[in-house]
Amino acid sequence: MNPKLINRILLLDHIADERFLEHGRRSTSTAAVVGALTVFVMLQYHLLIEHRISWDLVIVIYAMGITKIALMLWYRFSN
Repeated sequence: MNPKLINRILLLDHIADERFLEHGRRSTSTAAVVGALTVFVMLQYHLLIEHRISWDLVIVIYAMGITKIALMLWYRFSN
């Protein structure tokens, strides 16, 4: 779908401007980085204090990293 059509359907062109959308993008990116760091700290705690590897946390860190790299490549080659 056309982004302008989506904005018109959702009435975003009258409510939100570019600054609003940019703030949303930045806050989402910041939240993802904080989430990844939190998971990393939890993994380090389990590894150093409890002496066990929490594989679910390892999978979450890898999933976030792979998603970030894949999107960076997608945006680089699609623009």
